[in-house]
Amino acid sequence: MYRTIKLRKKALLWIAAAAAAAALLFLPGTGAVFPVSSAGQPPAGQPIEPQKVVYLTYDDGPSKNTSEILDVLKEEGVEATFFVIGATTDRGKALYQRILDEGHAMGLHTFTHEYGEIYASADAYLDDLARLSAHLRETVGYQPDIFRFPGGSNNATASPAVLKEIKERTTKMGLCWFDWNTLGKDDHSWTSDAADICQNVIAAAGDKDRIVVLMHDDALRTTAAAATRQIIAHYRQKGYEFRKLSKDVEPVRFS
Repeated sequence: MYRTIKLRKKALLWIAAAAAAAALLFLPGTGAVFPVSSAGQPPAGQPIEPQKVVYLTYDDGPSKNTSEILDVLKEEGVEATFFVIGATTDRGKALYQRILDEGHAMGLHTFTHEYGEIYASADAYLDDLARLSAHLRETVGYQPDIFRFPGGSNNATASPAVLKEIKERTTKMGLCWFDWNTLGKDDHSWTSDAADICQNVIAAAGDKDRIVVLMHDDALRTTAAAATRQIIAHYRQKGYEFRKLSKDVEPVRFS
């Protein structure tokens, strides 16, 4: 009888301790709530933004260069954001998975990336975006809630009315779009030198404390990984942190 009571007391103490630990996940007065994932760790999110932060973002992938970019990010311990298009090859699908597995953010960038088609109307754009979202759900079990307009949210291909309607409808759908405030100017029909990409980013960013970098990850961007390493070295030396984008991050937008 005594042993049974003693075991019950131990069980009650264990339950109380577990409840206390769970209570710590919500910190009164801070507004911080951290739901525990199935792995017993808080899910990847965006804590308070540091005073000096760089968001590295890559459009148009995955490509044959994505693995090398990911290798550099892994070696440097840096998270980034990939705004992807529709990849149907086994390699492309595997790269989707690797992006997620290595802790990076994935955003939508339309399935086809065909400006003339996707910007014909708001319906055309949203249909293409939905196609990519469904493809990612089927391929890697993930549906992004952030996206980037090909060409930016003020591009000249779409009419202002079409862009306005897309923004209104995606906002109602719970999607958040991001533009950029500096870029590598690497979207030419030739391969840019890595040092030039890095210097373009630095020159356009100026003395901003909050930097969203646009680079590209298509087949021609064979210097993207080397440029990434140089950009990380430059801003790390200046005391910047590197983060990935999410809906919790205040978006940089052109309009």
